[in-house]
Amino acid sequence: MPDVEEAKAKMDRARACIRSGELDEAIPLCDEVYRRFTLSKVPELQLQVARALGHRGAAIGEKGMLQEALVQFDEVERRFWSPRRPELWEGVAWAMLYRARVLLELDREQMASNWLERMLSRFKASAQQRPDLRIPVEIARTSVIAAHNQGQRFEEALSQSEALLKEYDGSPEPFLVEQTAAVMLGRAIALQGLGHVDEALEAFDEVDVRHCEDPDPRIRALVSTALMGRALVLLQEEFLPEALGALDAILEHAGPNPGLRLMEPVNFAKFHREVVERELQLERERAASARRRK
Repeated sequence: MPDVEEAKAKMDRARACIRSGELDEAIPLCDEVYRRFTLSKVPELQLQVARALGHRGAAIGEKGMLQEALVQFDEVERRFWSPRRPELWEGVAWAMLYRARVLLELDREQMASNWLERMLSRFKASAQQRPDLRIPVEIARTSVIAAHNQGQRFEEALSQSEALLKEYDGSPEPFLVEQTAAVMLGRAIALQGLGHVDEALEAFDEVDVRHCEDPDPRIRALVSTALMGRALVLLQEEFLPEALGALDAILEHAGPNPGLRLMEPVNFAKFHREVVERELQLERERAASARRRK
C-alpha cells in the first residue's frame, strides 16, 4: 500500500526531526499526513494519523505552545484509543507520553504522574512482545523519575533510578545509552533534593564525564542539564570559584550557537556568571582592604 508506506516514512522522519530539534521541519510533515489521511478507514493509515497528531503536539510543545499541544493529544485519545484496537496502540502510547512531558513543563506534576501511570498500565505488559511499544514505554519509566523529582518525592526518585540503572547501564544499544543518561541525571537530582551534596556533585559529574562527547541532541541536552545541576549545588554551597568553573562549562558545552534545548542552561549560566564574578570581585577587594589595614 503506497499511501501507508509514504505516510509511515513521513512520520518516521517527523520523529527524527523532533529528536534532532528540527521542529519546523517536523510540523509540516505531520500536517500533510493529517490533512491527507484523517478520514481514512484503513487501520494502517489511522495509525499514521494518530502519530501525526502526537508528533505535532510534541513539536509545538517544544516551541512553547503547551496548551495547543494538549489539544492534539486529546484528539488522539478521543479518536484512536480502544483496548480492542491494538493496531493503533503505538500512536496512542506516544501521545500519552508526550502529554505527560507537556504537563511536567506546565508544572502539573500530579496530572503528569497520572498519565504516566495510566500509560504504563495500558501498555507495559505488551511492550515485551511489541517492539513498537517498547521505546515509549521505557521513556515513560524514566519520565516517572522526573515526575517524582518535580513532586519532591526524592526517595522514590532515587529508588527507581537505581533500579533502572541496574537494568540499563552497560548496554551498548543507543536507545538505552540515552535512557541511562536520563536516569543518571534523575538520580543526581534526587540526591541533590535529599541534601547529599557530595554524592550529587559526583552524580552530575558522571553524566558529564560519560556523555560529554556524544553528539546526539537529546544527550547533549541531558549533559547541559547535569552541568546546570552541578553549578546550582555549588552556588547553594557558596563554592564560588568552583561554581564559576561549572558555569563556564555550561557555555563551553553549548558552543556559540546553542539549540533550543540548551537555552535554559545557557541563560542560567550567563546570568549567574555575572553575579558570581561580581561577588568574587567584592571578595578580592575586601581581602585587599584588610591587607592594607594590617
